[in-house]
Amino acid sequence: MAELEREREHLGEREVDARLYYDYEGRFVKQRLERDRMRMLPRVVKPAMFAPSGHALGDVRVFERFTVGPVSALTCRFLELGPGERTPVERRIPILLLFVLEGGGVVSEEGESHPFGPEDVLVVPPYTRYSITAGDDGLRAWIPETRFWHVLGLLWHEHFEPHLIPGAESLDDVDGAWGGYRVPRGVLGLERDLDVRAGADPRRAAVFDARRSVRDDENRGSTWYDDLVRLLPADNARFDGTPRVIGASTRPWEDTRGGRMRFYVSNWENLAGQDLDLAMYEIAPGQRTGSHRHIAEELLLVLEGTGFEDHDGSTHAFEAGDLICVPPMAAHSHGNDGDDVVRLVSVWSHHPANEFLGGFEHIADASDWRS
Repeated sequence: MAELEREREHLGEREVDARLYYDYEGRFVKQRLERDRMRMLPRVVKPAMFAPSGHALGDVRVFERFTVGPVSALTCRFLELGPGERTPVERRIPILLLFVLEGGGVVSEEGESHPFGPEDVLVVPPYTRYSITAGDDGLRAWIPETRFWHVLGLLWHEHFEPHLIPGAESLDDVDGAWGGYRVPRGVLGLERDLDVRAGADPRRAAVFDARRSVRDDENRGSTWYDDLVRLLPADNARFDGTPRVIGASTRPWEDTRGGRMRFYVSNWENLAGQDLDLAMYEIAPGQRTGSHRHIAEELLLVLEGTGFEDHDGSTHAFEAGDLICVPPMAAHSHGNDGDDVVRLVSVWSHHPANEFLGGFEHIADASDWRS
């Protein structure tokens, strides 16, 4: 009831126009307009890398999709820390994947420290208290994210230390200790002040504590419902076994029909809360990857080199620092037209699109593929 009351307070007592829910024809027209807008957006985007805040393709709420690039489910942000600098302690429900571009450091998760270095992938499983501390050389990282969690209403963040939030005011307790934030009316479209208290939400913490305590499969039934019940202890075991750092040195390069690739996060990794797959491409000068098509969007960051994208026969140039946006069902390949090796980091939605709707359709082999 408390959550419902807060939601009512935030939205006010305005009646919601039923046509927003039942005007299916209107929704179809809106989708067509969105699709037309998507086609006009650039496939290669030059982000403001390491800006103080913000997401490169619009934030993780669905309201900012199709505002920068032609992708709806995916966005990303960048993190930069100076030598020894540390992020404030926080906890969130979505899993966090962080690809280290430069530098290294230590990620602390629930009091355990895990060192990392360049081109490693940091993994913070769902609802895990964490902070990241940069090493002597500082840290630069790429953080891809999916908007799936906003659709479910699960974008809560619990802050245990002060964060820099533009426009927000600090709420201090009577003894002067930091107690949270007050976001003033007008910021982010708020119609009244919004107080965000520091620390864990007691009800949410109790729910996750109860779920995490289910470790043994005590249900021996054979119905479909029993099978659903068994998913929770299996996921808790997966949580325990999820690596907190996936080291680049442990990921072998593989020569595939799609090109030379290094897979970090895939079905085989069995991560808790996995929502994205993550891999790297390496393309030699004058070569190109295989061509394929899949239901899910794909987002790539160009680490090194210059080249071009082929999307359904249209060509789009890219260079280091660019983001490449591949819309759903676009036949695509990546080419190298420069003198140096091209290196790309790629992410795509883990579920439901690819696995549930047929996987990848392979169209042509990589130019240097030898069977």
